[in-house]
Amino acid sequence: MITVVNARMCTPALLEGWLQLDQGVVTALGPGQPPGALDPAEPGHEVVDAAGRWVLPGLVDTHCHGGGGAALYSGNPDDVVQAARTHLLHGTTTLVASVATMRLDRMLAAARAIAAASAPNIRGIHFEGPFLSHRRPGAQTESALLAPDEQVFTQLLEAADGLALSMTIAPELPGAIDLIRRHHHEITFAVGHTDDDGSHTREAFDAGARTATHLFNAMPTMTHRQPGPVGVALLDDRVACELIADGTHLSPEALAVATRTAGLNRTILVTDAMAATGLGDGDYSYADRHVTVLDGVAKLRDTDTLAGSVHFLSDALANVVRLLGLTPPQAAALVSTNPAQHYGWGTRGTIAVGNPADLVVLSENLTVDTVYLAGRLQRG
Repeated sequence: MITVVNARMCTPALLEGWLQLDQGVVTALGPGQPPGALDPAEPGHEVVDAAGRWVLPGLVDTHCHGGGGAALYSGNPDDVVQAARTHLLHGTTTLVASVATMRLDRMLAAARAIAAASAPNIRGIHFEGPFLSHRRPGAQTESALLAPDEQVFTQLLEAADGLALSMTIAPELPGAIDLIRRHHHEITFAVGHTDDDGSHTREAFDAGARTATHLFNAMPTMTHRQPGPVGVALLDDRVACELIADGTHLSPEALAVATRTAGLNRTILVTDAMAATGLGDGDYSYADRHVTVLDGVAKLRDTDTLAGSVHFLSDALANVVRLLGLTPPQAAALVSTNPAQHYGWGTRGTIAVGNPADLVVLSENLTVDTVYLAGRLQRG
């Protein structure tokens, strides 16, 4: 049993007090000091003094490709464990492994490896493709992009072995809307890597798509005559909007416009982190990607194309507090509560009695100090 005292908890409202962890779940919490005397010498009982620091629900990253020198989609289970562990130590207790668009056999192998890996914080697979626009491929392997295909879709879901959670799709491609309409109860479809003017995006949401993949990036800008995917997604109350708050993918103004328009309840911060996350500047090659990281910005080698990010979700939290003036409890909703609720994980993303004891303790400067996964302290 662990009792944390003198904590400022995001529950999601601010609660200054204490909480107790036992058998992997939160068993009690309350304001002020815990009732009764606490005896740290009692066998099996540890008292942790948070000393007024923020205690957040574990972070939930629903769009991540790798970190710590390993790609989640390499096809190697050891890489999956390494990347997931890297993000766990930075506060991400729930992780969705994103499979980038590659040759189909490599995407299938990647999904199988993720499903086979022993990574305790991985709870799903996101397929970023292969049904994406040739006009907006971003860092995806353009030669591997495919038209929407029922058989390919089925192969991907079967390879994921029950972990398939989401799929990014360009809604203007022939057959895309029909695919969404047929299968939106099996997987969450996200609009992204699209050249749509907004009309097909609206159809996709009406057909059952519920997410916008890294809004603004790899899609047309919004204009006064064509809303594009950006305008349609921001105004549709059924849709959650992913934002990459690394300081590179979006300007502070774009972040502000999106969060104010969609509201803090429909905004989800994601990392879109690639394998070099946490390694610093340099040239890197993973799977079929060759990337240069310079001044903390990752690009496909010898191009100006962004190749994902090299930040952690805890960095995104600190960024929106600094750039948008959000409070830590407000920011916690964007990195914990909202994604957990969007994907139906009702016991995650909030600190409450009976919920998994997935917690992050932040230092004064909002960096990660301590991480608990199912009540167990995580050490590097």
